[in-house]
Parts: sequence; C-alpha cells; structure tokens
Amino acid sequence: MRSTVFSAVFVSIGYTLLGWDFATLLEANHHMKKEFELENGPSIDSITVAVSAFGAIVITIFSGSLLDWLGRRVVLVHSSLLLFSGGVLMMWSPNIYVLLLARLIVGSGSGLVFTCVPIYISETSPPNMRGSLGTMPQFMFFVGMIFSYFLIFWFTLMSSPDWRIMTGTIFAPSAVYFALLVFYLPESPRWLVSDGKISEARVSLQWLRGKHDVSGCIMTSHRPAGELALIVDGLNIMSEAAGQGHAIGIAQGQSFSGTSASQILPHSTFYWHLSDPLVDLLGSIHENMSEAGSRRNGFFPVFNSFSFAEHEQMNEHRDDDSDQQTREAYPAGEVNNGDGLRASLLSQAASVEVNDTNTSFTSEGSSSYLRRHGTSALAQDLMSSLHDYDIEEEGEETHRTVLPHQPAYHDMENRVRHPFRQQMLRLSETADMKSKWKVLLQPGVRHALCYGMIIQALQQSAGISGLLRYTPDILEKVEVVSLFSDLGLSPHSTSILLSALNALLILPCITAAMLLMDVCGRRALLLVTTPVLILSLSTISLSSTVQIGSLEHAILFHLTLTICFCSYVIGFGPIPNILCSEMFPTRARATCASICSLSFWFGGLLSSYCFPVMLGTIGLSGACGIYAFVCCIALLFIYFRVPETKGLPLELIAEVFKFSRQEYL
Repeated sequence: MRSTVFSAVFVSIGYTLLGWDFATLLEANHHMKKEFELENGPSIDSITVAVSAFGAIVITIFSGSLLDWLGRRVVLVHSSLLLFSGGVLMMWSPNIYVLLLARLIVGSGSGLVFTCVPIYISETSPPNMRGSLGTMPQFMFFVGMIFSYFLIFWFTLMSSPDWRIMTGTIFAPSAVYFALLVFYLPESPRWLVSDGKISEARVSLQWLRGKHDVSGCIMTSHRPAGELALIVDGLNIMSEAAGQGHAIGIAQGQSFSGTSASQILPHSTFYWHLSDPLVDLLGSIHENMSEAGSRRNGFFPVFNSFSFAEHEQMNEHRDDDSDQQTREAYPAGEVNNGDGLRASLLSQAASVEVNDTNTSFTSEGSSSYLRRHGTSALAQDLMSSLHDYDIEEEGEETHRTVLPHQPAYHDMENRVRHPFRQQMLRLSETADMKSKWKVLLQPGVRHALCYGMIIQALQQSAGISGLLRYTPDILEKVEVVSLFSDLGLSPHSTSILLSALNALLILPCITAAMLLMDVCGRRALLLVTTPVLILSLSTISLSSTVQIGSLEHAILFHLTLTICFCSYVIGFGPIPNILCSEMFPTRARATCASICSLSFWFGGLLSSYCFPVMLGTIGLSGACGIYAFVCCIALLFIYFRVPETKGLPLELIAEVFKFSRQEYL
C-alpha cells in the first residue's frame, strides 16, 4: 500500500500550490496597488480574485468532460503546466494586463487541481484508507500556506519587497509537480476500466496495491471476486446486460425476513419527514460491519480486521496447500486429462450451489426488497453478501492453482462462469452508448449531486476561507499583534508571523483528522466539529459586546480564532471534497464532481466579495454572527441528510444512493 500512499501525497502537491497562491495573493496586492497606481481606482484585491475565480469557473465547466476524455493523470499534468506558465508570467508582468492574464491561467490550473485531485485519490485508494488519504490535500494546502507565510515574512523585513517573486515563485514547485506526475503517477484504474483498458487497469492496480493478483476473473455465485472485477461490475455494464441486477450483486439470492421500514422510521415522526433514509440505511450497514468486523478477513480490510499482511500470508499459505493438493490429485503427465477437467468443473458447480444457498439478497430487486424489509434487513443482507464475497476470494486463489496449465478449461470457465466477459472487453463501446449527461438524470446520481452542491455551497458560505485569507489583516486590526510587541517587529510583520504559527498549529489537527476519518467516519466528525465551529464563531461575534480589557480581548479573540480554524480543518474543511468524490458512479463521477466544484467556486467568489464589504459595514462581529448562523443551517443539513460513507467501496456507495423515500412507502 506504500505506492497508494505515495501517489496520494504526490498528487496532493497540487493543493500545496493552491495554498501557496492563496496566502501570497493578498500580500502581493498591497504592493501592486502602488506600482500600478490603483490606490484610488478599483480594488486590486477584487480584480485579482475575480479573474482567478473566473478562470477556475470556466475550466471547471469543461473539467468533467476533460477528465472523462483524457483521463485523471493527463488532466493533472495539464494543470501543472498551467500553474507553471502562470507563475512565469507573474514573474515577468510588465503591466496590469499581463498580470491579469497570468492570474487567469493560474485560476484555470487551480480549478483543474481542485476538481481532479480528490477524484484521483478516491479512485485509487482502498476503502479503509480513502478518508485518510482524502484528507491529504487539506494537509498539503496548509503546508503551502506555511511556506508562503514564511516567504512573505522574509520579504516584510526588506525595505522594498518584490511582489513578483512572491507570486511568481509558484513556478518552481509546479515544475516539481509536473515531473512527479509524468514520471511517477499511474493512471486511475477506474478511469482505465471505464475507457475499456482492462489490461492497463490491472497493471495500475497491481502497482498501487503492491500485489500481483487483483483481477479475480472467476465468477462465483454470479458475482466477481477481486477488486478489479468489482470496479468493472460497478460500471453497471454486466447488470445492464443481465436486466434488473445491481452492480455488486445486491439484488441476488433468496429472500430475507427483517424489520419493516415503518418499524425503523415511523412515518408520523418529525425526524422521518426531514431526514434522508440513506442516513439510517448506511448507519445500519456500519453497525453490522462493526459487529462482524472482528470475525472475518477478506479483500477489503475495512470490513473486518484491517490487516492486509495477514490476508496476503493466508493467500500464500492457501497457494502452497493448493499446489500440494494438485500434485496429490493429478500425477505427473495427467493434469490435462478429461477426467481431471470434468472433476474440477463438477467441484466448481458444487461450490456454486453452496454459495447460492448462502446468498441473502432477494432476486426481486433492491427497490422492492427495501420496500418489504426496510433498512435493517438490507444492512444484514449486505453483511451476509460481503461474507460470501470473502469466501469467494479464498476460493479464487485455491481454484486458480489447481489447473494452471489448461487453456481449454479457462476458456470454458470464462464462457460458463463469466457470461458477460465480452461486454467487459468492449467497455469503451458500451460507455459511449449512453451520454454522460443523461446519467445525471438517474435518480441516484441526481440525489447525490444535489447533496454535493449544497454541502460545497454551505462550506464556502461558512466564511472560513475569508477569515483564513484575511487573517494577517484581522490580527493587526484587532490588535493581537500588541501581545508580541517585544519582538521588535513591525505590526504587519508580526501579523504575518502569527498567521504562519497559526497554520503550524493547524497541521496536528489535520493529522488527527486523517487518523479519525476512517475510524469515526465523515458524518461523525462533521456532527462533532460543526457545533465547535458555531460556538467559536459566536464567541468572536459576541466578544465585542462584552466589556473587557484590550489585552483580555486580544487573547480571547486569538484563542477562539485558532479553535475555529482547528475545528474547520477536522470536519467542514476536507469532508465536502471527500464526499463529492465518493457519492457518484464512475461514469458520472468527473461530471458531477465538476458541478460540485462550480458550486464551490461560485460560493467562494461570493464570499470573497461579501467579506470585505461586511467588514466595512457590520464589522467582524457581525460577519462572524452571520457565519455562525450559516453553520447552524449546515449542521441541520448534515444531521438529517448526509449519510456515512466510510469503509464502503465506491461502487456500493453509488448503488445505495439509488434508494429514495418512495421505496419505504
């Protein structure tokens, strides 16, 4: 798994460039005003931010199509080239027009990085590490801010700082980013599968996982075993050919009697009218997973004991046992005889009967099943299906070594056991049969897309990005810098240094979020940290109304601002991007994520314009009061509407989102 972690770290360097540019722009604007004589004209802050946001919005509109057409890795390479060229132009910038062109190019590269990096990490990470690795971009963003603040602090000690070097030095890390993307980063296996490149997807997945066997091409109980087969099945190609089956075998097996939906969620309750059934459905799934986790071991460790090494040792042990059984059962020179082939096929047929009797989901389809049995039964059946899936993984390794030199057997197996193999080999043709935009109209995709857009808009409306951007100015205005007057620095240099120290204090909080993201879950972290965020913003808002000394007020303000930032980076900062990269099927993931990114950029543009206006009219206290109210709305939305997605394969999450309230009635 080291290759997977390194890939996530390297691809997240793009967010380091975003953090670098985010922190340097405001300081550089102060010096641009003087050089271009814009003190009495339009605000240079508004111009540069608007041009950058415009570039990000325009490129984001097309980013979904670009990601589906060129692939995740190629788009990231182009984003590094845009950031590099924009940095070079800002280093030159003889006039305001070249500067605005450079800001437009940098904004375009930022838009591609913001959309593509979370998608790439979610598609290459295993379920038990997807949340932790998905938090890596947030960590790298603040690393970029820290480097930027220390660079600005060094410039503030000079008599005549050069704003071109402040903003243009982004070209150097962009060149490093380009080299890593070209020479190290593999393409996303899920995009390769969607493009019909099964062999390349297998190679990419083998490199990411550090193991040779990821294909699992043997079908047992009509379900594929292996991560690559799960990815292929997640495209709904086999399910579309089969009729009513769902992507991961949810709608197969025998009926299961369980608790009715009305017993779980009484229709008369206030909670039932406001909440999304997915919240309880996925909650029930995770409860069953936590109960059964210590008793099973399979491919996805999040469903059990989180031990990859143990699983690989078991596979090697099974391979040795299988080789020994093969030598005993088939003497030398008789491995390819007809009796051996017939015996093997009969043995496989028997295993199918056994597994068929153990399957749990109804053949009537998940929608009808959910109406009849409710979330509790579906959650239990999912766990039973996952248990069968683990058994199939074990059977796959043993069965593959029994007859390793029988091409005729493997051809027969592919025809009998995997009737949709030809559809898998023509994935690119099948993917083009249905327009990407038509996929957005499907109920599950539309459902998830609405949630993604809302949570991204709420994140930006919470105003934390504005507080982060204007932290040096705020600290200087609230006279927090007076606490450190003994340092012998100017108030402005002190505010930059304090901003850098604040960012350093935030890094341990992001590290804690990485450790907790796949343990506590996204929903739990949001529900815990958002009230802290509300409390800290409310404290900042009310602090000006309380009659306390200036020293006490400065200490209280700095403390609550730090708590506000720390609670944000644990929950509301990284989780919206993680959710928006998890909720959509592979075919629609890039398009939907780009639409959610548009919501982010529009919200960020609105926040960038409103925050300075609010500071000049209602003051910082009034602005923080409004942001606290927005966070209250976000907390209600999270509680009633945002489900838990930790530890589940992307294909399962997209499948579960197809359920709607009507299926409970």
